[in-house]
Amino acid sequence: MRAFVLALPVAALLVAGCGPGEEKVYRVSGTASYRGQPIPRGTVHFDPLDGGPQGYAEIHHGKFDTAVAGKGVRGGEYGIRLQGFDGKEAQEAPFGTALFNEHHEKRSLPAADSEQQFDPNPPKKK
Repeated sequence: MRAFVLALPVAALLVAGCGPGEEKVYRVSGTASYRGQPIPRGTVHFDPLDGGPQGYAEIHHGKFDTAVAGKGVRGGEYGIRLQGFDGKEAQEAPFGTALFNEHHEKRSLPAADSEQQFDPNPPKKK
């Protein structure tokens, strides 16, 4: 009986849910630039168009990785939101001043680890 009483809390934790019921997410990494220059600080959000959990990553010196500071994606159609800042911290502006208005686009992301590149305003070709 004593073993049963001790095992009950452990069983309850297992049933409560870590593991098999969780959905597989994939790593998204890559580069983010503005007018051809690396974005000093920012965020990229991956909003699934069919609902479900959002993915995100922080941008540092033009690079981002959901495995470092963020959350991965399932794959499928996503609305992408990109924010870029100058990286010069100020009071009430931890990432600095915005370089551009929030950029929006749609992309199909694979159900696998992937690399993506973003530049909401690429330099004009001469």
